Amino acid sequence: MSIAELKELRKTVVQKIGHADENVVKKVYKILVADEENGKPSSFLTPEQEAILDECMELDSKGLMEYSSWEEARARIISKK
Repeated sequence: MSIAELKELRKTVVQKIGHADENVVKKVYKILVADEENGKPSSFLTPEQEAILDECMELDSKGLMEYSSWEEARARIISKK
């Protein structure tokens, strides 16, 4: 799932939770709490990381991101050894 699709899914879930009955809300809450108690964070990115990613996605959507081929990236890595 792409980051954009995940963001859209999160929005949809929030909307649906807002209209869900008490039983559904309690079940979702229990799932989230259980994951946190088992050491699984509800988000794998810190807020700072999400902000950086959002900025990169915005630049990409405007065609302002620069990319390298695998060969170029590999050459840069090897040259830094």
